[in-house]
Amino acid sequence: MKKIIKLIILIILSLSVYYIYKDNYNSNVKILNIGDGVAMGINSYGIDDYSYADYYKDLISTSDKKIEVNEKYTYQEQTIKMFLEKLKSDSKIKKDLISSHIVIICLGYNDLLYKVSVERNINNSKLNRIINDIEKDNNEMIKEIRKYYKEKIIVIGYFNPNIDNYYIENGVRKLNRILKNNKEVEYIDTYNELKGEKYFSIPGNYYPNNEAYQLIASKIITKTLEK
Repeated sequence: MKKIIKLIILIILSLSVYYIYKDNYNSNVKILNIGDGVAMGINSYGIDDYSYADYYKDLISTSDKKIEVNEKYTYQEQTIKMFLEKLKSDSKIKKDLISSHIVIICLGYNDLLYKVSVERNINNSKLNRIINDIEKDNNEMIKEIRKYYKEKIIVIGYFNPNIDNYYIENGVRKLNRILKNNKEVEYIDTYNELKGEKYFSIPGNYYPNNEAYQLIASKIITKTLEK
């Protein structure tokens, strides 16, 4: 009799594990994409096209697992400061964070461009102050996100498509180091690969081509599969 009871318990446990696994495997994966024009997928011709999140969706989606991409919080001129203010005041963003499985962020380049452009007689000392301000805003944003979301935060690193500006170039390098050393996020390096005509169809244009967005998507896949 005891053996039969143990067998029944074992069968129940096995079925429970199976249905939990089946449930998780078949459930939709919700991606919250936050960011600027790169997050939107603006291409080399200034058109809102396929983003890295869209390519990720196409590459990962199967008949059993559907990917939902929420891009309501992406727009071309967005800065960290702008999103942070919305995050603190908009309850809908908080709900979207709570229900998300993956959060991807691409923010900060607009902050750098704007702050450098309005700074009179820019020098290295002033650039360091700008970088410190951006880092402070970024840390505050991540801290606020963590109140509602506990899984992986993937951040897309900055690239510089041959823009001939010493302070922008230096700023990009400094910001990438900050993101890379932030233990709260999963950093994706784009600086060392997104260069040249292969990824920038129009020289001097900040926005890359579709091949670049596909590359970023493949890097996101690698990050999401890491333990």
